Amino acid sequence: MIKILNISLLLIILVLLSLSLAQGTYDAIRITDNELGFGARALGMGGAYVGVADDYSAIYWNPGGLAQMRKMEFWMELSNLNYGNSVEFQGNVKDVSTSATKFNSIGFTFPIPTYRGSLVFAFGYQRLKDFEYQNEFSGISAEGTDRLSFSGVDPDNPNDIYDFFGRDVEKTGYASDDGSINQWSFAGAVDVSPTASVGLALNFWTGKSNYLQDFDQFDIYNNFDMYPADFNEYIENRKISSKYSSFNAKFGALFKVGNQARIGLGIESPQTFKVKEDYSSDGILYFDNGENFTFPEEGNFEYNVKIPFRFSGGVSVALGKILLSGSTKYTDWSQVKFDTGDLNDLNRNFKTGYRGTFKLNFGAELGIPLYDSQIRAGYIYDPTPLKNMPSDNNRKYLTFGLGTLIDRMFKIDIAYLRGTWKQTTYDDLTPEGTFEDITYQKLLLNFAYRF
Repeated sequence: MIKILNISLLLIILVLLSLSLAQGTYDAIRITDNELGFGARALGMGGAYVGVADDYSAIYWNPGGLAQMRKMEFWMELSNLNYGNSVEFQGNVKDVSTSATKFNSIGFTFPIPTYRGSLVFAFGYQRLKDFEYQNEFSGISAEGTDRLSFSGVDPDNPNDIYDFFGRDVEKTGYASDDGSINQWSFAGAVDVSPTASVGLALNFWTGKSNYLQDFDQFDIYNNFDMYPADFNEYIENRKISSKYSSFNAKFGALFKVGNQARIGLGIESPQTFKVKEDYSSDGILYFDNGENFTFPEEGNFEYNVKIPFRFSGGVSVALGKILLSGSTKYTDWSQVKFDTGDLNDLNRNFKTGYRGTFKLNFGAELGIPLYDSQIRAGYIYDPTPLKNMPSDNNRKYLTFGLGTLIDRMFKIDIAYLRGTWKQTTYDDLTPEGTFEDITYQKLLLNFAYRF
């Protein structure tokens, strides 16, 4: 028996090593997917800011818009995020949520005196994307888990396969993620004619995420009572810490059409994200006779992800005290690639599983002269990059905002975003998937001092 169990142990370890924490296309797409940007005024108007871009946040939305600024500006922003998830697994539903308050951005804008036109420089830091996520589930399933598989443990029948498939077991799980993708940027903009300005931002990207997963699979009905597949329980805890770094440039242009309209254009250069991961996994398998085996595993891995060109465009129209704006951003997710030998074979999955998307942004702002204030509203439509998905997997946000000017120099802006979408999450522990109904709420508080 001991010999057979030792063989079983060896085979289990081999299976664990072959499946453990492998990278997939999702690990590449998630870096910039669902990137909302920053700026309370911009996001209060639904992110429709490519054709507006007249404050520090232009460094992200459209660097050419920085040329509109005539005063120095100090900028600072805070954010509060609440992420809610209603998770369905095998007919059971659990509601979970997580929240985080973070420093969102800080920046400086410096107009340079010129004889004619405008020359403006800006630099700062901004948080562009949050990794916050939470998932919790429990239920009865016969799907088992791809993590456990015994083969050839019976000397009389080496083709026998023993696993946790085919019979009901109880599964419970919990997963969480936190972190962000950030930019350090330096930009300059200049008027090239009375009606046109251009700008360039050099962006140094940094980021990190911390993913945790706890999983328990229990033979609640004692369906597995035949040696050597007399499994009782399998417990696994995973940790993955990832660090991201990259560099790219963004070119922006802003054109004036009369006194009321603006047209904005933006091009982001391709970039390569360098990803460094540290991972660990602790698995424990219990048998009916009280024996157990532990499977500790840890290591690190580095890989590169190439992101293609991204294009944006927008228009704004001022009608008295009303400002209307719209913009779009195109990303061809099928052109994302791994630039690492071990993962290059996965690149065909980007071509077959992902598509190009147009992110749509609409916004409006109404000025209230008596109080030097504005009220705002907007809408964001952010399609999932996955092909052939239901429409409710596309992310949709409603946004609202309020701004007020104090002493003609100090500006306070507030924005609220509420997004909803659905998604299904699969992995080797839960191949049957969890079905998730997500609610994303974010509050931004922005301070700007112009002098």
